[in-house]
Amino acid sequence: MISHLMSNSAFSSTINQANNKNTPQVNQARNEQVEDKQKTSPSKATSSKVEEIKNAIKNGSYQIDMKGSAEKLAQELLR
Repeated sequence: MISHLMSNSAFSSTINQANNKNTPQVNQARNEQVEDKQKTSPSKATSSKVEEIKNAIKNGSYQIDMKGSAEKLAQELLR
């Protein structure tokens, strides 16, 4: 799966750019934001979405959008 993603030139160049950055301050800020989000209680909408995903995984109908996931991952790495 990783080799498939890395064969995409746009994705691999984005990953390489992200890896070449020296951004410990950005990573620290991102970690603080994640911790803040974890402190808040999940809403009912989030809980129902989680239940939908759990049920889809159990019955085998859950599908992963590889292209969309790769693009989101690349965007997150560039932040």
